[in-house]
Amino acid sequence: LSYIYGNYVIGRKRTELDRIRTLTSAAAAHPLRLYTPDRSWQAPGVRNMGPADYVSELPYIFHYSRVNLNITLKSIKTGIPLRAIDIMSAGGFLLTNFQADFLDYFVPDEDFVYYNDLQDLNEKIDYYLSHEQERQRIAANGRNKIRQCLGFDLLFSEMFRVMDAAEECYVC
Repeated sequence: LSYIYGNYVIGRKRTELDRIRTLTSAAAAHPLRLYTPDRSWQAPGVRNMGPADYVSELPYIFHYSRVNLNITLKSIKTGIPLRAIDIMSAGGFLLTNFQADFLDYFVPDEDFVYYNDLQDLNEKIDYYLSHEQERQRIAANGRNKIRQCLGFDLLFSEMFRVMDAAEECYVC
């Protein structure tokens, strides 16, 4: 019960506060558009765009946004957030908080960029907004790496290989 409460109640509240603090900090210095189902959410400098359709709109938003922020749920201790994969798959530039599992597949500052704190976040936003070619190169590298390492064909082939191996062991 304490695990569930800690991860699904307290963790989500911590994430909410972290996201508000991060978005407010970024929006103080940069125009920021937020796509969220909560149309009523407001913060200074944040333009609430409302919801965006996952299939028909988000890939375009990720691709054409100059910087895409990923602020991971505090309850996610391991793994790469699906939102980060979505952004890079669409050829979007990803700026995210640090998650160690990114390093299993991606190289920081080559395939994606992570920030350590709010000052670092804002410095990196400033830098990449003024270094268009570098930002585009990183976004393209991330997309290519997704295709090479995490494409559906590769992942499904690996899943079937594991299932076949497990079936062979079970039959033995």
